[in-house]
Amino acid sequence: MRYVCTIILIFLLVCTGCQKTPEEPIVVGKDQQQMIEKAQGETMYVTDAPAGVDWAQRLGAPKKYQAKLTSAGGHLMVDVDASVVTPEVELPVVRVSPYLFTDEDVRRYARVLLGEDLRCVYPWSENARTRAMWEKEILALKNDLDHWEEYGSIVWDSYDSKADFEKALQQKMVQAANAPERPETAAPTWTWETPNVWTKDGKQETSDRYMTLLVLNEDNSESLLSIDRASEWGRCGLRYLRDADSSLHFDLFSGVWPNELSLTREGAQQAAEQKLKDMGLDHLQCAYGASLRVYRGDVIVEGNPYGAYWAFVFTPEVNGAPMGFTAQTAVEPSDYDREWRYEQCRVLVDEAGVALLEYDAPCAVERVEVAAATLLPFSKIQEIFEKMVLIVNNNADVNGSDQRYIVTEVRLSLVSVPEQNGDGGLLVPCWDFLGYPPETADYPPLWRTLGLQPLGAYCHLTVNAIDGSIIQRQ
Repeated sequence: MRYVCTIILIFLLVCTGCQKTPEEPIVVGKDQQQMIEKAQGETMYVTDAPAGVDWAQRLGAPKKYQAKLTSAGGHLMVDVDASVVTPEVELPVVRVSPYLFTDEDVRRYARVLLGEDLRCVYPWSENARTRAMWEKEILALKNDLDHWEEYGSIVWDSYDSKADFEKALQQKMVQAANAPERPETAAPTWTWETPNVWTKDGKQETSDRYMTLLVLNEDNSESLLSIDRASEWGRCGLRYLRDADSSLHFDLFSGVWPNELSLTREGAQQAAEQKLKDMGLDHLQCAYGASLRVYRGDVIVEGNPYGAYWAFVFTPEVNGAPMGFTAQTAVEPSDYDREWRYEQCRVLVDEAGVALLEYDAPCAVERVEVAAATLLPFSKIQEIFEKMVLIVNNNADVNGSDQRYIVTEVRLSLVSVPEQNGDGGLLVPCWDFLGYPPETADYPPLWRTLGLQPLGAYCHLTVNAIDGSIIQRQ
């Protein structure tokens, strides 16, 4: 299969348009030492613009970039009508390493998210649920039953019939009647637990650890904080739910919903930023914010209940330089033989405050390799994009089905990639070509069907701003 794909890629490289052949080979770049050396010195690509932070002048970048491209097979069309966005600071090359949460970190996160005087429910099981939690769920289930034909059967498609669902509902009502008003609680033990790791060879030893804090609130609701410390992979993560019993999650929809809250975006963002500051995460800066609906069971049909929130994504900032936000959250692992997720914090906020907070893959800065990187001129980046966007991940020509990319923004920022020979990573300057998710004639996107504004955070191609190599986002 790999041999066939290689033949197809060579054919596309030969047959892609009549564009000028680049002076250097364009490949997925992993020669990181050579890239750092390019970033350090004056190269043939540096312009005569005066020193400073005006990237548009320095790199010859236009305010607007427009193009219409068609692949060699004729099935992939790329429409570019994009604003070109650059930061106002020098862009560094920074070496980072995965950061493991300490016990002190965990206690601070718990204090900020759950409160000072914690009373935890043990063990974590259905027996720990209060009667109020059961009754809240039963009300929602009865609503689903009353609207079985409209949306209930879709939300609960795991049941074979309405009768099976009614039977399960009756069982939950019995559990609610026997549930305690307030379960027994105790002070947190702050104990790390070991997950069960199984492979085809049986149970495996692991140095990974996790901690779960289920806290009983004064109104008999429960809040949840779960923390993972994956030592073997060097990646950590935490997830906070204000309502432990909810299925609330952060799932970026392809469209932007209208705001239905009395809370302004500015007020919601301030609430999220204050939480992060109190947690000691003030190196994270807001990279994205929009109003969002979270539908019950992710079923977007008329009448199905949903919650309205302000959704924010925070990414690291190093020496004032931002790491850009895209809908993709990791580097393609096949390019580096291991998973590498981007450090990112996702927050949902409503009138009552922070409802959900997820923080993944924290990193610590080891050292700044290059404080002010030398970058390729925009004309070179444009040349690379117009060739490679028609080749990389072009399934349209392979499958013979028409597909369309819409690019609305070209952004210069930092991206995180794993090291070639080590457990750490590098933050490097890159150009992201952002827009709407790929569209096909047979399957119009849901945001278009619903008449919403598209999200515009899907990255169609990422080009290393130093050496022009392609960075594949997952």
